[in-house]
Amino acid sequence: MSVVSGAAAVTLHVSPTGRDDADGSAARPFATIARACDTLRAMPPAGRAGATVEIAAGTYRLAAPLVFTPADSGAGGAPVIYAAARGADVRLKGSVALALTWRPWRAGILQASVPAGIEFDQLLVNGVRQVRARFPNFEPARPLRDGPGYVAIADGPNRRPDAWVSYDPATFSPRAWQNPTTGILHGFQSHNWGNMQYRIAGVDRAQHRLLLGEGGWQLQRAQGLGRAREAASPIFVENILEELDAPREWFHDVRRSTLYWLPPAGVDPARAIFEGVVLDNLIHLRGSAASPVKHIVFRGLSVTQTRMTFIAAYEPVSRGDWAIHRGGAVLLEGAEDCAIEDCDFDRVGGNAIFVSNYNRRVAVRGCRFEHTGDSAVALVGSPAAVRNYQTWDQVDLERRPWISDLAQIDRTPGPRSPDYPADCVVENCVMAEIGDFGKQVAGVFISKSHRVTVRHCTIHGTARAAICINDGTWGGHVIADCDIWDTVRETGEHGPFNAWGRDRMWFKEGNLRKELVRLDALDATIIRHNRIANYRPSISAGNWTIDLDDGSSRYEITDNLSLGSTLKLRDGFDRKVWNNVFVSAVPLGFHVWPTASDDRFFNNITVVAGARQGAREPEPAMIRPIRMRAAGWAAGFDRNLYWNANTRAFQAEGADWKAWQAAGRDGRSEFAAPQFVDPAAGDFRVREDSPAVALGFRNFSMDGFGHEMTRMAPAGGEFAGQMLITLVPDARGGELRYTIDGSEVTASSPRYTQPLALTETTTVNARTFREGVPVGFAASERFTRVERVSRPSWLEAIAADGGVSVVGGPKDAAREWRGAKLQLIAGDGDLIDATGGLDYGLFVREVRAGSAAARAGLTASDVVTAINGRPLRQWSDWDTAWRESAGRRGQLTIRRNQARLTLELPAEMQ
Repeated sequence: MSVVSGAAAVTLHVSPTGRDDADGSAARPFATIARACDTLRAMPPAGRAGATVEIAAGTYRLAAPLVFTPADSGAGGAPVIYAAARGADVRLKGSVALALTWRPWRAGILQASVPAGIEFDQLLVNGVRQVRARFPNFEPARPLRDGPGYVAIADGPNRRPDAWVSYDPATFSPRAWQNPTTGILHGFQSHNWGNMQYRIAGVDRAQHRLLLGEGGWQLQRAQGLGRAREAASPIFVENILEELDAPREWFHDVRRSTLYWLPPAGVDPARAIFEGVVLDNLIHLRGSAASPVKHIVFRGLSVTQTRMTFIAAYEPVSRGDWAIHRGGAVLLEGAEDCAIEDCDFDRVGGNAIFVSNYNRRVAVRGCRFEHTGDSAVALVGSPAAVRNYQTWDQVDLERRPWISDLAQIDRTPGPRSPDYPADCVVENCVMAEIGDFGKQVAGVFISKSHRVTVRHCTIHGTARAAICINDGTWGGHVIADCDIWDTVRETGEHGPFNAWGRDRMWFKEGNLRKELVRLDALDATIIRHNRIANYRPSISAGNWTIDLDDGSSRYEITDNLSLGSTLKLRDGFDRKVWNNVFVSAVPLGFHVWPTASDDRFFNNITVVAGARQGAREPEPAMIRPIRMRAAGWAAGFDRNLYWNANTRAFQAEGADWKAWQAAGRDGRSEFAAPQFVDPAAGDFRVREDSPAVALGFRNFSMDGFGHEMTRMAPAGGEFAGQMLITLVPDARGGELRYTIDGSEVTASSPRYTQPLALTETTTVNARTFREGVPVGFAASERFTRVERVSRPSWLEAIAADGGVSVVGGPKDAAREWRGAKLQLIAGDGDLIDATGGLDYGLFVREVRAGSAAARAGLTASDVVTAINGRPLRQWSDWDTAWRESAGRRGQLTIRRNQARLTLELPAEMQ
């Protein structure tokens, strides 16, 4: 080992060419990181403080996770650092190298013997992840759930845990499976809130059923695999030998220690490098509140090839909708003042980083996450830290009742133990392609934590959320300066930013206790200066970039640019929304507020333009309140600027601008064009003479969103004619180099001096260097020349400074019946959300006093789910039910505040 001058700080060296019986010096390095850890652990704390383990370039396959305990701690101001050598590419892998001798099997498929006792769930060939034999086949060009790699089931129980699903023999695999129990079924929950995995227990060909074994625990709520919303759960089945029929597919017969593989064109099996993934965790910091691991930094490491975890144990998380696997490629438990910096997480099978239970001042900085199996970063406290802890699974699956008696509520504010993350930060990170296997995932997932900051993160390409705050325990989070787009790609009824707050104050929908809010939401959560955009459709309901769902309380939302989707505030208290810009093809969504919610909405610019995805008519409404029972619910609305570029007229709940203000709403607000500076170029500041300025709106910067490593503006996309590309160096400084031929950027690549003018389809790569050494990660974007740039309808309407006229609203949207106004729920994202995920029935918008409907007991906000036992999914069901009961008494089944009621109707009410 070498001793650095000064305070005798130790530097140990590790190299793939080293030996563990060496001394760890630069001349005689260790071979493994574990050996360096053992050496430092044996030192007294003073000798270990400030030590560095310098790791030379190369691949390090771990035989077991690197476990760090309090005995490995550094000191304040002198952390122990495990770092890649300057400029070195250091890869930590959870895989084993496979030495294989291939021989022909059949139909071009090869087979090889593998050592007994090795079981791997991923196979990589020359670093490329192969596909476990599956039906339907995987399609790389269309890998998401709307591609050909999924097939819809015919039916299913739609109740977790599902025991079976049925299939259509005309669309399902005809092959006979000799051992179906090796198979795993991946399927989307019927309501599209996420996916689940089940082991296959058998096949009933006579009934066209797949019989399901363990699984289904990968999310919460009762709904499982089945039919809903005029569709059925899409699935695929993998790990079945008989389905091995496409290049890159493989199957490992564990019982016979045999690997089968169909090589793709261009790969020579005799020369290829084969790796099998065997570990799910590579780095584990294991301490506790009483004895934490302190002051350890990991820097410049690449972490890859960890096992898939979807069949491992999951736990339901509070009363949010999610469940999590409490583990990751890097797992921190009981850590203080530790950091993960400039690390690259690529193709990990589960969560990349999991911060579990007691942790304080943990930092994740300058990292890149791509192709994670589950979430990129999760921070989740212990259930034991939460007072009156409950989960949806306890209610839905275990049939435990909700706590509904105030006498049962622990009135002590805050957590009951310190076992939760607090004062942690995730900053300057890139997160892309999140959710390769799990679909209820996030770039950053936060639950049972306090004062977590997420700032300057770029998050895109996620199956579900960019950032999800699962519950209100214990608030104080800051979400700032992030750049978010292309999220909620495979799920629905969710926002890029999503939150719940079903904590002690949330007895159940319609019964929220304001006096209990601050028992759990100790501090306000701030969402500030983020750009959150929606340029593509979600699979099902969900229109909101900032989605504060059930119970979300104590939020401050300001200086955000929300594009393509808009804001939703569901039941909760004390939400302050000001100085934001909302531009969308959907109206603002305000749902089910309690009395005296103390919500405020002021100095915002809200523009509706274009048509909702899949809709023909441009959107006429500015605001869409649903089940807002409290009089004066909009008393906190003022000094806002509204504009509808489609109709140039205000509409909300049937009221025009004059009627809206006459009802005591937005008294000093205006309805007028905002006069944006250059929306087509992404500049949504307003000109000095904009009416918004006179109302008190202040422009905020259109820059500073997202990570601060090497980046480009714009970040890829289409162009016509010519496009100018601006490259921005890493904020830490250095010289910017680039290529435009698709090649890797090096320190000798062309130096960037001025914007690049592109006239042809081009891939631009760029990277910052300091003294020839890379700083941060490279940026790579593709710019595609087209004849005409395709833009979403909302941007077309805004850029044209106008829109198209709308005559009327959506067809057949509502009907009058016996003094009640009824609206079909199916296909209406706002109504589905406002009714708690109910996707069928007729929503009762209003009931005229003294009408026949009122005398029969119908009230506003009821949902009529059936007539005489016939479920109501379309208006045709309503018509048919009344025809069939002609001359007889009718029976309405309704849902009111989550309770199921029956109303008996006389025959004359048909």
